[in-house]
Amino acid sequence: MTDLDSAMIRAHETGDRAALISLYTQAADRAETLDAACFFLTHAYIFALEAGAFEAADLHARLIAHGREA
Repeated sequence: MTDLDSAMIRAHETGDRAALISLYTQAADRAETLDAACFFLTHAYIFALEAGAFEAADLHARLIAHGREA
């Protein structure tokens, strides 16, 4: 298990949405395939929407750029 995986688990356990947004975005940035990146971006986007976080707009734009959101 990587440090990123461990941090994601801790953030889920504690309900730390800010950390979840950041960690899932990092995972997207490190993903080896576009599908994997968009999987992580989608999760980051959902957490951002739930938290009302400013990152939601950028995450949404990234999903649109990859043809994953209209």
